[in-house]
Amino acid sequence: MVELVSRKPHWFAAWFSGFLSDVVRSLDPQDPWRNLSIVEGQTVHPDRSPFGTWVDASDVVHVSIEDIRADLGLAALEKPLNENAAQLISVAAQGWDATLTWCEANLVTAATLPPEQGAEFFKTASAALRWAIHRRRLFSGIEDPFVQVSGVSWITRADKMTSGEPWDEARAARHLEANKVQPGTYKQFNPSAE
Repeated sequence: MVELVSRKPHWFAAWFSGFLSDVVRSLDPQDPWRNLSIVEGQTVHPDRSPFGTWVDASDVVHVSIEDIRADLGLAALEKPLNENAAQLISVAAQGWDATLTWCEANLVTAATLPPEQGAEFFKTASAALRWAIHRRRLFSGIEDPFVQVSGVSWITRADKMTSGEPWDEARAARHLEANKVQPGTYKQFNPSAE
């Protein structure tokens, strides 16, 4: 993957931007993870508390073990997000195009990237995806096919986008709309949410 990211960073940015945005925008509109902001270079929750550690999932996951690495509900979030990955989750709520613009302004600096830059882009992207997928699966379950279908669908879309061909944005929007977590689900998991 690092070789692919280094050789084709614009393609990877297109694929990743669509995939991450689909996952984040599929969350309940009231979910704080879908309503993050970037304030003075730091990603924050709607209440302005910082975002990017496993504590951010404790609003819906009961912390059962002191060692988070052994907690099946939180182990995927054991490593804190770097600020770029946190910002990507925030930007992804605005859509694939905003996410792609952010990637091209911050991570894709040339038509090809040196291996160390490709590795950093992949590390940042995979962390953001891991966190977003973890969040969606808290509400939709591990058997939820949306994650796989979206990831595969964005392969073809990224091919078309990077070659300048049109692609069916309306169909992509319909698929996302049909697979969103139902509004109100977040409050069912966290009744104390405003």
